Amino acid sequence: MIDVPALLDGLQIVLSWQVLLFIILGLVVGVILGAVPGVSGALGIALTLPLTYTMQPLDAIMFLSGMFTGSVYAGGITAVMLNIPGSPGAVATTLDGYPMTKQGRQNEASGLVSCHLLGVWVILSFSFSFSQWVTLSYFFKHLKCCLLSLLFQLLALKGTYPKHSLLGFLVYFGLSEQRLTGRERGTFGQIELYEGIQIVPALMGLLAISELFYLVQQKFIVGDKTTHIQRSLKDFVKGCMLVIKQKVNTIRSIIIGIFIGVLPAAGATVASLVSYSQAQTFSKNKDNFGKGEDSGLIAAETANSSSEGGGMATMLTFGIPGGSATAVLMAAFMIHGLTPGPYLIRDHMDLTYAVIIGNIIQAFFLLFIGFIFVWYFSKLVLAPARLIIPIVAIFSLLGAFSVRGIYLDVVLTLGFAVLALVMRKLDYPLIAVLLGLILGATIDGEMTRTLLIYEGQYLSLFERPIFTTMFVITMLLFILPLVQKIWARKKRKVNRRRTLNDSATFRTSRRYTNP
Repeated sequence: MIDVPALLDGLQIVLSWQVLLFIILGLVVGVILGAVPGVSGALGIALTLPLTYTMQPLDAIMFLSGMFTGSVYAGGITAVMLNIPGSPGAVATTLDGYPMTKQGRQNEASGLVSCHLLGVWVILSFSFSFSQWVTLSYFFKHLKCCLLSLLFQLLALKGTYPKHSLLGFLVYFGLSEQRLTGRERGTFGQIELYEGIQIVPALMGLLAISELFYLVQQKFIVGDKTTHIQRSLKDFVKGCMLVIKQKVNTIRSIIIGIFIGVLPAAGATVASLVSYSQAQTFSKNKDNFGKGEDSGLIAAETANSSSEGGGMATMLTFGIPGGSATAVLMAAFMIHGLTPGPYLIRDHMDLTYAVIIGNIIQAFFLLFIGFIFVWYFSKLVLAPARLIIPIVAIFSLLGAFSVRGIYLDVVLTLGFAVLALVMRKLDYPLIAVLLGLILGATIDGEMTRTLLIYEGQYLSLFERPIFTTMFVITMLLFILPLVQKIWARKKRKVNRRRTLNDSATFRTSRRYTNP
């Protein structure tokens, strides 16, 4: 049941001019920081967190939440315009977003705002539902058991990814420290490698720096056809309408994003990649994915935004952060004397409603702020490549260096760039290696922890209904593409045989009709 008086109180609080001003300020700062490679929403929130000590609790929370929302949006825009994901969650956005820019369709990226808006509305209803059954938090105790199944489900969704992802797993497991035991693996005595390969240097090297080598051969990002590139409000609206037209794709991506968003340690990266793979599985234009397919872009960004919102809902109702950004937001709550979870909903229901309503208002404000950002940021595709290349290279290397402040990450970035060039030459998918690196840390920790808990008794996992359900879904998703391939192959053979029979019948009939 919705507490109507608390809802009205929260609405009155959040509609004050001071709170609205901090929402707008947070969105602007988040969009600016999110456009810088390597500066994620979590890092931006952490940097500005000390500035909120003297603010009112709701002002501080809405300012930081606005930064989070703006950075997620800007990360998708840079992925579309420059093939540089502003955050790991925008990795899947580059698969079809950047090819759309090369086709002169970069203005349709503004439809991502609608994805976020739809996600927020659904997340709002889910948050209210979660808060009514907050006593069922024991559900989350067993999610770790099914997380491994979920990660292998991700690898099973794409037919060519598992074997190529092995390279990413080998890079992680070969250069890291075993999480639970502390045992070194291939670190060569380098302390910097104890934590393994960081994802930001890998992102910058595989996607950003490697793309610059190809951009050197062009005058502009979109080739030489700059006369056809225009900034258009019509394209902006068209991008928004695409989300509404593809209802099934959008709803499926929202559900995937929310479900994965509430899983600790899963995050937006897994959500967007799973959603993208599912969109390709059920699409009629499978071969067009990776070449500028708008349904792939919608699936990736919708799941990305929804998963971040799902993490926010989990943090508010259960006190469990869904990712690094929500963990920093949780720290902001606690700094101001508020503890996210059941007690926050019970004792400060009006504030909880205010935060949720504030997130909805952010989506509307972002519609206008995002349009202004896209309007000016789209000039980059008109700028000469000789100006873009050094700027992108500098920001990419600075982004890699800013994560830990060590020069080894810069060297790793350049090394991954060389690896990307070799992989492109051999027609290997870059996203597969990123999958291995991103999921390597999670699989390492969860697999070891699960084996310790169950003392090597694998069958005991199936005593958990959640794990059993996830395992069955994983197997179905793994078998379904194989069945589709076998069925398509048999259908082609039948059609070929029918064609041969028809041609033989035709020749026979001609022989008897023309003696």
